[in-house]
Amino acid sequence: MLVSLIIVFREALEAGLIICIVLAATEGVDSRGRWIVGGVAAGAAGAGLVAAFAAALSDAFEGAGQEVFTAGILCFAVVMLSWHILWMSHHARTMTAELRDVGQAVRLGHRTLGALAAAIAVAVLREGAEVVLFLYGVVAGSGSTGWSLGAGGLAGLALAGAVSWLLYRGLVAIPLHRLFGVTNILIAFVAAGMAGQAASVLHGADLLPGWGEHWWDTSFLLQDDSISGRALHALIGYSARPSGVQLAAYLATLLALVVASRAIGKPNRRVLAVAAIVAALIAGPSAARADEPLFLVFHDHRIEPPRLEVPAHQKFKLMVKNTDDTADEFESADLNREKLVAPGQTIAVFLGPLEPGEYRVFGDFHQDTARGVLVAK
Repeated sequence: MLVSLIIVFREALEAGLIICIVLAATEGVDSRGRWIVGGVAAGAAGAGLVAAFAAALSDAFEGAGQEVFTAGILCFAVVMLSWHILWMSHHARTMTAELRDVGQAVRLGHRTLGALAAAIAVAVLREGAEVVLFLYGVVAGSGSTGWSLGAGGLAGLALAGAVSWLLYRGLVAIPLHRLFGVTNILIAFVAAGMAGQAASVLHGADLLPGWGEHWWDTSFLLQDDSISGRALHALIGYSARPSGVQLAAYLATLLALVVASRAIGKPNRRVLAVAAIVAALIAGPSAARADEPLFLVFHDHRIEPPRLEVPAHQKFKLMVKNTDDTADEFESADLNREKLVAPGQTIAVFLGPLEPGEYRVFGDFHQDTARGVLVAK
């Protein structure tokens, strides 16, 4: 029960924070509840489908299907959030000039409710798939009725909802004429964080160059897998150890939104420069690569071998097999990687080049037992 509470709370919190920002951004807009509930429902239904076909999804695109799908829905969310920001930027001046009440002006912005609902659906789908797969796998593997897991999951969901509601109340306490500027800034950071995460996921599948694995390390201040770290990750795209391509995608998205919102509808060389930077990243040079893959196994909810020597200063492929009858997630805060592993499935994780040292890895659904260390030499 406690394990399911923690996992559901942690995953639901990220989606809940995005929902509360959208709620604040649409304060006073007619029919917003219908759109937001629809987005949550669509995301939950999609999460169930993704969990049901997780193994087939991962095997697509030569084993990179999970990363391609995740990056695709993240990019879709970035487009939807950007559409809202740019629509509001385009109409803000005329609405303010024509209407006395800013709240009334925003009510006319219902055309972007579909975009925000789509972004909510993506957030719920992304986090919900892991929750569904975990809970289903534990119930199926243990043969229990799942009452304790269900109770823990509901408690985690309620707790995440309470934390998100507190943020929402804090946002709507801001004076109305400032609220929508604040929420637009928050939405811009959310979009940039999703773009950075999409780039990181594609780099993890060896589809984008990394341009450096760790540009800085702030894990001594705030770790990625802590509750505060996950909250900041959802709100502003925080990463304790960002790769170069992740940082570039984040900054490029922010810059593009700032430039486009200030000069909407006008050609701007700076936007073209951003596109050129992203294209240069995609076409960037690749590092030296190890010839043979290395192997890790999830067995009896443990990682075998618990210590694995890997090459330093070059890229390598790590094959992770799950022999258990429940799902798990290969994760490493040190390596900025996370990937679901369905029962009986083998996944590929591309890593490196790494500096000499030790890097912790673990099974996210069984953190108490599934722990290991990669030793780069």
